[in-house]
Amino acid sequence: MMNWLQKLFSNPSDQLTLDLTPILGFQPKNASLYHQALCHSSVDVSKYGDNERLEFLGDSILSTVITEHLYHNLPEKNEGTLTDIRSKLVRRKTLNDLAKKLEIDVLVKTNLGIKTPPSIFGNALEALIAAIYLDKGAATCKAFIIDKMISPNFSLHELEKEISSYKKHFLHWAQKKNKDCRFEVLGETGESHKKNFKIALYLAGENVATAQGSSKKKAEEAASKIACESLDV
Repeated sequence: MMNWLQKLFSNPSDQLTLDLTPILGFQPKNASLYHQALCHSSVDVSKYGDNERLEFLGDSILSTVITEHLYHNLPEKNEGTLTDIRSKLVRRKTLNDLAKKLEIDVLVKTNLGIKTPPSIFGNALEALIAAIYLDKGAATCKAFIIDKMISPNFSLHELEKEISSYKKHFLHWAQKKNKDCRFEVLGETGESHKKNFKIALYLAGENVATAQGSSKKKAEEAASKIACESLDV
C-alpha cells in the first residue's frame, strides 16, 4: 500500500497527473505527453508543444478501435449499418460531449477564454487517446476507449435507431420509395459574411418542406427534418 502511494505522489508538483489519474483509471507515466495532448495551439509559449499531431494520431486510433468493437459486438449488422453507427460515435458533437462528461474540458489549456468552441475539447480528447497509446500501449488505450468512453455512455442498438443526418435519412427513404426529390434555393439574404438561405425540399415535384439556415447545408438539413417529421419517415 505504501509503495503505491509513494508512486502516485512521487511528483506532487504535476497537478495534471493527479487530476487525470481518476479520469483515466491509471496513473500516467510520461506526463509530458498528457500536457501536450491538453494544450491547444492558441497557447503561444508552451513547454510541451500543442496537441495537433497527437489529435491526428488519436483520430485514427479511435476509429480503428471502434471499428473492431462494432465488428465483434454487432455480428448480424451489415457494412452500411456498422459505418453509420461508427460515424455517430466519432462525430465531432459526440466527442465534444464526451470530453465534458469525462471532465477533460476543464483541463484543456487555451488562450481563447469564453470564446473557446466545443470542438477544442473534442480534439483534445482525441489527442489524449494518442497520449495514452504512446504512454501505456495499445491494450490500455483500447480499454480506455471502450470502458471509459463507449460502454458507459452508449447503447449500440439505440445508436442504430438515432438519426444523425435528416437529409441523408430522407434521401435514402426517397430512393427506396423510387421517388424523385430535390432541393431548391428560394432565396438568400444578408451580407456576404452573414448569409441566410431559404431552401425548399421537393418530393415528386411537390414542395414538402421549407426551411432557412446560415448555410445551404444547414437549411437543407432543417428542411429534411421537417419533411421527415411531417411525412413520418
